[in-house]
Amino acid sequence: MWLKYFILCVLLFTYFIIADVGDDCEPNGQLSEGVCTLITDCEVAIRSVKNKIYDKFERCGFLGDNEIVCCPRTTDKFGIGTSDTPSVSLRKADRECEKIIKSTITPLDLHIIGGDIATPGEFPHMVALGFDRGEGYIFDCGGALVSTTFVITAAHCVDTLDKIKPSIIRAGVVEIGSSEWNDKSDIRIEEIIIHPDYKRREKYHDVALLRLERPVKVSSDVNAVCLYTANEDPTVPLTITGWGRTSTSRNVRSNVLLKTNVTVVGRSKCSESYANWRKLPSGIASGQLCAGDPNGLHDSCQGDSGGPLQLPPARDAQYRLVGVTSFGRGCGSAQPGVYTRLHHYLDWIERQVWPN
Repeated sequence: MWLKYFILCVLLFTYFIIADVGDDCEPNGQLSEGVCTLITDCEVAIRSVKNKIYDKFERCGFLGDNEIVCCPRTTDKFGIGTSDTPSVSLRKADRECEKIIKSTITPLDLHIIGGDIATPGEFPHMVALGFDRGEGYIFDCGGALVSTTFVITAAHCVDTLDKIKPSIIRAGVVEIGSSEWNDKSDIRIEEIIIHPDYKRREKYHDVALLRLERPVKVSSDVNAVCLYTANEDPTVPLTITGWGRTSTSRNVRSNVLLKTNVTVVGRSKCSESYANWRKLPSGIASGQLCAGDPNGLHDSCQGDSGGPLQLPPARDAQYRLVGVTSFGRGCGSAQPGVYTRLHHYLDWIERQVWPN
């Protein structure tokens, strides 16, 4: 009898205290670093509950009647406070992501699962950059809305050889449409901010921000994207989107937004593909990320530059912007493409986009 009682007590103890406060844990599929924390001391968990997002973070267990959650640990080390040391709030990009989640309007269209053509509202952050070269607008690069007034793109898209910079963005469309100004989708670019370390003669720091003349109007087809703030590169396939070339032999561009998946390639392996490149004197740098398809069937191409490399949606149905399309060795190549790794530039992005 006493043995059954002992086993019952052990089972109850295991059920109610799976992990202790302070133990390391993994909050969810997007965040790999966390600390088991009383929910009353985890500011971001309390905020999620208030927003009725009950399953955002994994549960560590219970301490008495109090729930212990896996509170995320970021570069700002929030959510590990006690009554004597209050929790530090999220970094700016994470706070802005919560606003984006709140403002998201679900599109009515069903998405094509496993297809190549994007559907309306599937990538509401995707924009095309329009260049006025005298005969209407030519859409040569892509970008992504990171707020209602800022677009992120590649620096080489705005630092062009012909000195003609993009003057508008086209947002909320799957089909590019005509080369004429469109009141419903087009917004003028007010300011171009290139990363201060970018140099045209090299392939590093290939990132720029575009401040819009007016904020976009949020809808089911138009909204900003959350930034990926975890330090580790994703291990799941990532999605690239663009209106770039669809042929490796002919200059044929897509009039509709296309999507495909690529897989992250490690820096050391990627460096082998770009050894002795004059524009990469230091090889693949920490501010760059490589991704591709070893079979060469899925790739970004000319016209896709500046477009987003994104982590597919998880529980909150939001994409996370991981990188910006920078360059590659041709199109449809088995060699991985190179993307600007945005985590490396988060501080700079936050200073420009959310200075206050």
